[in-house]
Amino acid sequence: MTTARTAVVAGGGIGGLATASALGRCGWSVTVLERAGQPAATGGGLMLHPNGVAAADAISPRLGERLRRIGHVVRPGETRLLMDATGRVLAREPIGDVCRRLGRPMIAVMRVALHRALADEACAAGVRVELGTTVHGHTTRAGRVSVRADDRVLEADLLVGADGLRSVVRAMVVGDGAPLYRGYTSVRGRATLPPDRPQSFVVNGIGLQLFTAPVGGGRCYWTAKISASPAEWPARGPAGAHAALLHLMHDWCPSVLRMVADSPVDEITVTDIRDRDPVDRWSDGQVVLLGDAAHPMVPALGQGANLALEDAAVLAAATGATSDVAAAVRAYENARVGRAAAVVLESRRQGEFDQGAGARQARRRDDVMRRRGRKDAAALSFMDWQPVGLPLTGGVPR
Repeated sequence: MTTARTAVVAGGGIGGLATASALGRCGWSVTVLERAGQPAATGGGLMLHPNGVAAADAISPRLGERLRRIGHVVRPGETRLLMDATGRVLAREPIGDVCRRLGRPMIAVMRVALHRALADEACAAGVRVELGTTVHGHTTRAGRVSVRADDRVLEADLLVGADGLRSVVRAMVVGDGAPLYRGYTSVRGRATLPPDRPQSFVVNGIGLQLFTAPVGGGRCYWTAKISASPAEWPARGPAGAHAALLHLMHDWCPSVLRMVADSPVDEITVTDIRDRDPVDRWSDGQVVLLGDAAHPMVPALGQGANLALEDAAVLAAATGATSDVAAAVRAYENARVGRAAAVVLESRRQGEFDQGAGARQARRRDDVMRRRGRKDAAALSFMDWQPVGLPLTGGVPR
């Protein structure tokens, strides 16, 4: 009888649960350690692009099918409205045509629903998830990793640091200090779609951009990115940030203003936007980084969750190709570092451009959108990723 290889995943977010599911389906015995005592009940929504959907399909066909059921699948011919603050349409972005060309859909989904789907998939793969457990550090010796978690030590063949923007595992592997504030904050919420705008839309203001996407049943999520000093908006709390956002939008298109005004205040989330400069090393032997711990990025291209799903699929596939865990980690790192760096830097550039921090910058942004007919043309170059050597198969590799 072959003993299953063991993995500890630090972090039970999107990347951590996706990785745990993928490894579990490949025959690993996996434990996820999540510092939060319970899953977050808020967090807004996100867009799974064709590359993220391809990764989800590779991790588990059942997962891909569920995501198509729980979110809004962009239809052929569907467009996204690009507007100025008055509601005047600058362009109609042909997002449905992109999906048709790439052969997989975009899916807008609430973050909570995605997290629940990944948690269920992890459970089905035999993964053990421990909430309220914090990883404090690790040591490696003789091909094993000792993971310090609260008052005990777990031994494993592999430690995956999927513990987010301020990753404890990254601090030990890379040690590059604090993440970088990018000059704007994010206020996110859930709402009912305006009757006069039942599709996805983007509204441009000065130092403010609002993105909205339907998630099914007449519901949507929205994300406002606001140019500001660091800590200014989080200090207001959900209710204060909601009120301040409405003040900034006082002269905006009435139906959009009403949509934000009617959003449940107890589901508002406020986060300063930070990223990190790309690095060319995510690993140390049998310890490896993934998702936001490896490549945190601003949300301008909507690729953060998508790349985390890609990471999970590639790491699991790499471990399935060899019994040498350190070699699998190196193969994963080699496959991912360059692509992630490109997305991080392009997201940073697009995010700064989107903000239109002054009147001149806002006019230039609007003119570019009108001329190109797209919000972020560069995003297209990242959406055609396809998994190689996947879907995953069960069993412990020989």
